[in-house]
Amino acid sequence: MVVLNVKNIKGLVLFLLLTAGFLASCSKDRLIDVEPYVYPTEYWKKDSLVYTLLLDTTVLNQQITPYGISSPDTLSLFYETLDYTLTFLEESKDSVFVGVANGQFEFVSDSLFLYNNQDTLKQRVVLKEDSLLVLETTLISGNYVRSYKYYYSLINFDADVPIVSFRNDIYTPIFESRCMPCHGSDGGQIILAPVEVAYNNIINGVSKNDGGVAFVNVLQPEESYLYRLVADDNVEYIMPPGNNALTPFEIQTILTWISQGAQEN
Repeated sequence: MVVLNVKNIKGLVLFLLLTAGFLASCSKDRLIDVEPYVYPTEYWKKDSLVYTLLLDTTVLNQQITPYGISSPDTLSLFYETLDYTLTFLEESKDSVFVGVANGQFEFVSDSLFLYNNQDTLKQRVVLKEDSLLVLETTLISGNYVRSYKYYYSLINFDADVPIVSFRNDIYTPIFESRCMPCHGSDGGQIILAPVEVAYNNIINGVSKNDGGVAFVNVLQPEESYLYRLVADDNVEYIMPPGNNALTPFEIQTILTWISQGAQEN
């Protein structure tokens, strides 16, 4: 039988208080050391679309559509709130503009669900790696199967700016879709068709308005008349006219191309 006298009790109480203080201190330190979880945000840029038409299992047609860096097609996933933003080119009879869809997203098994106020888009996740995302949509009509396989690459905002291609990022997505037929082979202030003629006229040509300014000035890119025409920078006529203005992304692509030396690539 252990008998505790007053002295022993005081010592025991002091020991317990020290122990409790030590544990509390350790617990406090652990709380300070734990870093809060940072929810990632992923910006996926669409690289290409592979469209396949099948009759049962027979491939009738397959088309591959590349997307240049001037294309705004981007899927942004905000994991902290589970919100998404999908930007894309919307074409109508008279114009082309950037469309935007917003809502909530969810990964379930091998499927990605995009929910918004109007409908729900379900796409099968074929592949999702650190820098590659492949989504697939399949439409079945009788014995016909239409498969849309979208390839996305992860945008790294700290990476070097990619080299802008005149053919793939300027001519095809911008000039051909936004500047024709007005600047075809027989009209407009500058002829932009075919591609070889367009490049030569842009590099060597000067404006017919605003004092004969060079279309391209690689030493002072923002003084280039081509950039000023689309950026609404103190010019007589803005291009394209009407409600068909280029998007900020397209304008920046043109400026980047000039800044990189206006290469014929």
